[in-house]
Amino acid sequence: MRVGIVGGGLSGLSTAAHLLLRAPKDFAVEIFEAAPIAGGQCASWRDARGRPVETGIHLDFPWYHNKDALFAAIGHPLPLRETDGNYYVCNGATDRVDTLLAGKSVLKTLGGLATFPGLTPRERWQLTRLIWRILRTDDAAADAHDGQSVSEFLASQGATPALAAQLSLEAVTIQGLRPEDASATSFIKFLRTMYGSMGKFDTTFFGAPLADALIDPLANFVTGRGAHLRLGRAVAEVGTDGTGPRIRTADGAETAFDHVVFAVPGHAVPSLLPAAWRERPPFARLGALSETPIITITLWYDQSVFQDGNVYISNRDRRHGPIFDAVADKARHWAGWKGHQPTGSILQVLIDAADDVVHLSDDALVARACADLARFFPACRGVTPTDATVLRLTGTYCGTRVGYWSLVPRTHDTGIPGVWLAGDYTAGPYHYGMESAVISGKQVANHLLTARGHAPHPILRPNYLPFVRA
Repeated sequence: MRVGIVGGGLSGLSTAAHLLLRAPKDFAVEIFEAAPIAGGQCASWRDARGRPVETGIHLDFPWYHNKDALFAAIGHPLPLRETDGNYYVCNGATDRVDTLLAGKSVLKTLGGLATFPGLTPRERWQLTRLIWRILRTDDAAADAHDGQSVSEFLASQGATPALAAQLSLEAVTIQGLRPEDASATSFIKFLRTMYGSMGKFDTTFFGAPLADALIDPLANFVTGRGAHLRLGRAVAEVGTDGTGPRIRTADGAETAFDHVVFAVPGHAVPSLLPAAWRERPPFARLGALSETPIITITLWYDQSVFQDGNVYISNRDRRHGPIFDAVADKARHWAGWKGHQPTGSILQVLIDAADDVVHLSDDALVARACADLARFFPACRGVTPTDATVLRLTGTYCGTRVGYWSLVPRTHDTGIPGVWLAGDYTAGPYHYGMESAVISGKQVANHLLTARGHAPHPILRPNYLPFVRA
């Protein structure tokens, strides 16, 4: 069975890997990736000086069971670096770092709610009740809030300004959007998973750049089992000639397949379709999806300027700042990685939903970032980075804005024989992130495996507390 996959990111590689894990002799797989490197949202590469550069701060969560199972199956357990389990918030209004003592145990919910910074006892009680209602919200009830932003949802729940400011951090950190723009449905589903899942809880980083930790192992596995990974081969159109789907690349070459899988961000799909397909479901609404710009600043220091291996997030707003949404020292995460032995800090500074600062020059962005780091981290004061890189990502991340859940498909089957949709916007606990990307590839692979008489791979769910409605 000839399978063409458009996109060499995590969802496309997951599709190929799950096919070739189960039945390598039954599938001839070809992956088309427009970029010169694989990885998509999880790409990393070496700059001109041989230093690793990543697309942003990527966190690994304990409910990413399908991703973990995939890497175990290909014989590449993920190299992870644990944080201390707590949350650290750079408070722009006070220039202090607030600490949420969440810890790593199953009691994270109680501990986190009891220590949520900056709240009165009454607000803590209100927060507890709100989290309880979210845990008891099923998917249908959560979907009903898709027309609300996170800000509107919190206001409808009677959240005080202090409580709303604290909870809005989740929208910015996880959804990459300001709370007035982010979908309340995605917010609800993420909080339900974060507070409602059982087991050891810890946010972890990868112990190597994303290419080494995630992408290269998958790419090497699928090519080792016969797949062809075509890097720098942009797809111009996917169509059909009546006998099956065809892929036409930008250089004019056409290839026939039995099945074609779109594994690119949802907003990028319509431009690859024949005009007659664009107005039919599930494609018709994809054109209303939009990307969200992300800026990642990497600051290189010849000495250590960060105190630990945790991630620090912020309550970035237009009044108080800081400019960054998250910052972490990658030198601490990559310690022991054979590919690079840094002598100082490598600070990754992430700016989500960067619409309001994208007009600034690279030098201005770096200057703002350094000034804000000095506000919160004493070791950064008076120290100038030896180098800085600014990566402006556009067209990569599909923003989970208000109305997002009314636009994304709830199926991988397009209704066109042999044409499928994968990607983090199509499946998963809350429809975005690495776990959702892996699940989408696994589910598409399961359709094709079943058609060939093979058993499907099990879809693993988060281990929810018994009373959680998910």
